[in-house]
Amino acid sequence: MIFAALVAGAFAGTILLFFAHLAPSIGAGNFIRDLDQPRLLGKDLSLREAHFMGALLHLVLSAVFGGVYAYFVRIGAFADFGLLPLLGWSVIITLFTGGIILPLEGHGLFGVKEDAWFPVDLILTSVAWAVLFWWMITLWPGV
Repeated sequence: MIFAALVAGAFAGTILLFFAHLAPSIGAGNFIRDLDQPRLLGKDLSLREAHFMGALLHLVLSAVFGGVYAYFVRIGAFADFGLLPLLGWSVIITLFTGGIILPLEGHGLFGVKEDAWFPVDLILTSVAWAVLFWWMITLWPGV
């Protein structure tokens, strides 16, 4: 069950990553611009390397969020893989990402250093992840 959730979480993250790259071309109009020099573990990164590391972090976190949710289902902390519990899980994802991950990446609390609408985008993305995860996890037999 946990492996299936890891895969479903990663697939949901991949779909969201695809739409995030497609959005500026079809109407959103802009990418998030990082004006500072990207660094990882003390090493300067090119913009392409930083973009790749951001995408990789997004996919890893998507998989981890799915796996952790499955672990909580397994130990009985959550009832099942229903849509309503997963929408509640998306609130936890939003708080964790906006309160811990984004500040560590230099985007500020809930991404407000990038854009005033970033928190709204974060909430919508977390809800979209929950819906995609719910749809994909139900495709696995025995879950």
